[in-house]
Amino acid sequence: MTATFLQYIAEGRVVRRPGDLQRYTYQEICEKVYLSFLALSLLKNFEQTRGWVKQYAAQTLTYGDFDKVRMTGNDLTNMLAVVDGEQRIIDKLANKGQAMALRQRTNVPTMAVKRYLRTFKDDYTFLTQLERALSIANNDYRNLRRTIADFGTISSSARKVTVTRLLQALRAKLRGTEITKKVEEFSQKQKFELDGVIDAETKPTATGMSADQLNAYRMLVGPENIRRAKIAVELAKQGKGIPAPVASSYLPIMKMIDDIANGGFTYVRLLQSIHARAKK
Repeated sequence: MTATFLQYIAEGRVVRRPGDLQRYTYQEICEKVYLSFLALSLLKNFEQTRGWVKQYAAQTLTYGDFDKVRMTGNDLTNMLAVVDGEQRIIDKLANKGQAMALRQRTNVPTMAVKRYLRTFKDDYTFLTQLERALSIANNDYRNLRRTIADFGTISSSARKVTVTRLLQALRAKLRGTEITKKVEEFSQKQKFELDGVIDAETKPTATGMSADQLNAYRMLVGPENIRRAKIAVELAKQGKGIPAPVASSYLPIMKMIDDIANGGFTYVRLLQSIHARAKK
């Protein structure tokens, strides 16, 4: 009993007590919850991690409901309390005003969450339901849901891309947690993590873009593709290969150029004229 209690105490690294919530926004907690379930959905597929997943799920369900943050609760239990527990918990968040409005629009499928933690069946349906409930807008995370749900049928290379991208997200959003450590340990043994790939969690400013450039790229490719679209340009300038996820972020600009080319000589000359003026 003592060992189990100490395990609970040590596990909660993201949220151990209500005061810890002031470091996070409501949206960040939603993403952390979603990523936690993606990781559990992945790990439950393998014999060497299936037992750990069941143990973690049992810990998450220890108190029956996700009504409050507890020092003896694990991270997932306490994060679920933010999105599904007493609404006064929201007052502790960094963006409590906006968080309350978002919380009131959130309808977490509590029974489905509990059922999934007991059975881990029908991954795609549950993860899709959770994704909608938490208003997950990150396209990379939504793509992870698809590949993790189909992990048993996708190719070996797709598995490596999936695990690598999941690890990037976990290290950025859930660093040091038991879930992240277990995925790292698992991927190392299975040799799933790819080397030399661009970290998709790096902030856009890491590319050295000015405010005007950020706004321009936002108009051209959308806010979710800004950083990777710029990286695609830099890699092309260096004559390096461009990973598919990075290349796809530049697709809106490619389509625009293709449409202009299909429009004929007049449109191409107009584009060239605009380009010449932009370089001055």
